[in-house]
Amino acid sequence: MGVFNLPRYRMYWGTRTRIPLIADTMNFNRFSRLRSFVHLVDNTSKDPDNLDRLWKVRPVIDIVQKKTQTISPSEHLSCDEQMVPFTGNLDIKQYIRGKPCLWGIKIFVLCNADGRVLSFEIYQGKKTNMAEEYKSFGLGAGMVLNLAGRLQLVEFTKLYFDNFFTSLALLERLSEMGLYGTGTIRSNRLQGARLDTDSDMKKRGRGLFCEVVASSGYTCLVKWMDNRSVILASNMIGSGAVNKVRRWCKQTKAYLQVDQPQVVSLYNQYMGGVDKIDQILSYYRTFIRSKKWTMRLIFHMVDLSICNSWLEYVADRKAKAERSMDLLSFRMEITEALTSAEGMTPRRRGRPRSLTSSEEDEHENVDESASRKRKMKFQRPCSAVKNDAFSHWPQKVKGQSRCKNSPCVLKTRTMCLKCNVPLCLEEDKNCFKEFHIKK
Repeated sequence: MGVFNLPRYRMYWGTRTRIPLIADTMNFNRFSRLRSFVHLVDNTSKDPDNLDRLWKVRPVIDIVQKKTQTISPSEHLSCDEQMVPFTGNLDIKQYIRGKPCLWGIKIFVLCNADGRVLSFEIYQGKKTNMAEEYKSFGLGAGMVLNLAGRLQLVEFTKLYFDNFFTSLALLERLSEMGLYGTGTIRSNRLQGARLDTDSDMKKRGRGLFCEVVASSGYTCLVKWMDNRSVILASNMIGSGAVNKVRRWCKQTKAYLQVDQPQVVSLYNQYMGGVDKIDQILSYYRTFIRSKKWTMRLIFHMVDLSICNSWLEYVADRKAKAERSMDLLSFRMEITEALTSAEGMTPRRRGRPRSLTSSEEDEHENVDESASRKRKMKFQRPCSAVKNDAFSHWPQKVKGQSRCKNSPCVLKTRTMCLKCNVPLCLEEDKNCFKEFHIKK
């Protein structure tokens, strides 16, 4: 349903808008009843002392959280906010200006620069899960330390975050932990550090920057003037090497070469990890109209798992210098593997109607004429279905077709009922067995 996005889920079974992949797997009544009664916990078994606002979906959150923490962290990590779209009635619902989804459930996410999620925590106001030792740093800085503390990060790992999280106390604590941090910082968190004013820097032109080192020696502040000023704080690097970047000038109607400190270049290069996973999630988000916030979070965890798995798959294929499938093909292969599992085969209601002798003759004549006009086209199943070693049964058919077990080129009358492909099954040649063995 994330791939074929229709405004009403009943339309997947409609006469004009029917999607066979969905409608043939499960009938509408079964789907609607399962959707109405989806529960992860027993509502009557809640502990009165349990203050977790997300206790109804906590099992699936813990499963996904445990799996994401097994991914190997890279050298550069980014921390940012993520929104689960939801506009219904919920006390922890948030509004964040500038996000693609303005209203929804806020999640703090720590991920690699390529978008792979390593750890996350859902915002619950005062009940947000955070270690006691980090609460004194505030919500933003404390959440960075909380997410990073769950992972076994190697020394000198570099973290990037925006001005919601950055504080001088956070950078000093990261230095004590042997980690580097870089982020934009708000002007009211400078703790008395004196930097050039915006008016003075505008008079001297774009590309100007100034630098101040904190008295502790751990942190360096850099203020850079582009169209507007931006202040960055880092315990890893000061202004660094100066690079040239191209900027458009409205007065001269031409591009200019503007100086840019290295700390700004590093921040722009590695800060977009959470934005990347948000973009990937938005392509094929499983969106079902519902007033239940639990449904939104459950399907968000499913989509997050699929996107994380696809990024892991792409990284693995890239390391082997092999070609990888795109996200759409990856999702469709997962769908094919799940819908081909035992118990998901569609069954028609009632007994099949028996044909009369005249109808049988007419049916055979139609089949013979159709087989003469066109060739049968067979589509090989995905590897997950082909190698699951379950319910693969051979059956003899009337016409001959070319065997689909490469490199065999012989014709056969034997078909696999589950894979729906022709395969040789003879005394001296068993392509049926070879086709279903995992290479």
